[in-house]
Amino acid sequence: MLILLGYLAGMVLLTVLLRKRSVRVRSFLLMGFTYLFIIPLYFFARLTPETTPAGCLTLLLRCAYDAPKAMAFGADLSRFDDPALTLLFYLMSLYTVRTVLVVFFHRAFSALVNRLRTCFRREIYVVCGKVPGARAMIAEIRKKEPRAAVIFVPQKEADESADLRAVAETRPWEKFLRPGKRYRILLLPDGKNNNLHRLDELDRVGERLPELHVTAYLDNDLLRFEDLCYPHLDAYLVSREQQLIRSFLLDHRPLKALQARASGAFREDVWEPARPFSLCILGFGALSREFLLSTWENASFATAAPDGRGLDVLIADRDLDRRKAAFALDVPQILREPAFTWLSAAPDSEACIRAVLGRLATLDQVLIATEDTRFNLELAMRLVRLFRRHGLETDQPQLVVALLEQAEGSVEFLSRESGGVFLQSNASQFTFAELVERATDRRAEETHRQYRQQSLFAPEWSRLGTYLQNANRAVVWDVPNKLLLSPNAAKLPPDRQEAAFWRLAQYEHLRWNTFQYTHGWTLLPREELTPAEVTGCITKREAQKRYACLVPWDELDTLPQARPGLLKSYDYANVTALFAPEDPPADR
Repeated sequence: MLILLGYLAGMVLLTVLLRKRSVRVRSFLLMGFTYLFIIPLYFFARLTPETTPAGCLTLLLRCAYDAPKAMAFGADLSRFDDPALTLLFYLMSLYTVRTVLVVFFHRAFSALVNRLRTCFRREIYVVCGKVPGARAMIAEIRKKEPRAAVIFVPQKEADESADLRAVAETRPWEKFLRPGKRYRILLLPDGKNNNLHRLDELDRVGERLPELHVTAYLDNDLLRFEDLCYPHLDAYLVSREQQLIRSFLLDHRPLKALQARASGAFREDVWEPARPFSLCILGFGALSREFLLSTWENASFATAAPDGRGLDVLIADRDLDRRKAAFALDVPQILREPAFTWLSAAPDSEACIRAVLGRLATLDQVLIATEDTRFNLELAMRLVRLFRRHGLETDQPQLVVALLEQAEGSVEFLSRESGGVFLQSNASQFTFAELVERATDRRAEETHRQYRQQSLFAPEWSRLGTYLQNANRAVVWDVPNKLLLSPNAAKLPPDRQEAAFWRLAQYEHLRWNTFQYTHGWTLLPREELTPAEVTGCITKREAQKRYACLVPWDELDTLPQARPGLLKSYDYANVTALFAPEDPPADR
């Protein structure tokens, strides 16, 4: 009995130690333990007092030869009278059979289990994408729900045979999406905008299947500047750049950086930065453009600077004139911003370095994001040495380095030397919380639902285009900024609280203006409104992407509105809703 307990204890211990190994590796190692356990059992059962040392060696080799038979129901149990040992050999043989099945038939068995799950489970995950990304996403799903039913839709025929612990499905959507099921569909990046076509197909399927929850990756410019709508889907559209930078800004907000440097003070219970957030962008590709727009939205606060601006930026690139011209076609307001300095020079050129040194006294953050990972890392190390030579050993600007490939050694060095932060777009972005649970998106949907209670003409969330959906999301994402500006607003006496709320409302209007600018909207001057627009209180022309409300706070009262103060009340309501959770904020 002690031998049986010892064997079982060894199997349990090894199973725990090998739990992070694959099923096949774990099975092989446990079968090796079984083999080594049998040999001494046989040896001591056959050993006699007359056995010579040479005979012991021969006996040991014979036992090693006979052990595999014992593991395959071929053991001679006549020498073992103890029932516990008989049970032990039976268990060993069963485990051997199980290992053979796992090694040779694991894939077929797994496919059968997954197929049965898709038949009987009500909630099914569908992952469409390239194999590396799909494998990472499916592993993330399995980590959260080990017994989830998962379907893999390959992007090319050669990927059908990939072993992803999921049912491979190549039929059209309408052939395998069935009524009565709840589908969570994840369209991972493909680099060719094929997800637009897939979304159109799924929207048609959604007319008869109401429970299609789709998260899809699209091109960042499409999300910024186009108004896409899929009325028959619960759709959440993201881009790699947007997701990566949004995650970064959660921990590295401009307001938080200014407060950490004690660059400001509270005035009438609302914190006012003493100066704008100073940013330097070296390299102006897709990631840099989204970083600039997202930071601009997050730094749309008023400061004590003479012009009150919240952001000061230097942008440098060797091909900047061409890239700036193309960018300005999408964001016309960018050319009207006096605090944005454009430098057409290589990021490692003398002109660029001089420009960076000229801002060292107030520089808060440097983004290095060319298309060359090695160049980004080398430039980051040069800047670290440059900062040291100018006496910034402990109070250096934050270095944010874009990585397009793995570079563990340089990353470790920069993290240790300068506290550098790295933006790396890879499969690690595919998280269950971001793409499946979608907490922020649900809060934004609730924001709109509350707004619909006040407006009889507001459509349902799914019938909004991406422009208005993103406007609601921006309200939710900005909540931490308002809490940084006035952390004690909820505890103030009524008169002081009212004053703080109106100051935060002015900030909210600045943020809202910036959101419109970063999505391609421009000002529609009051004098250009037609008599019909004035009479109908119409302040925007959607086809032209022009808005009359893109004016300073004090000028809102001069615009046509159904009642005096209505336009300002939208911003005020968004602020008061933050401190009264039962009434979530609403976009205008």
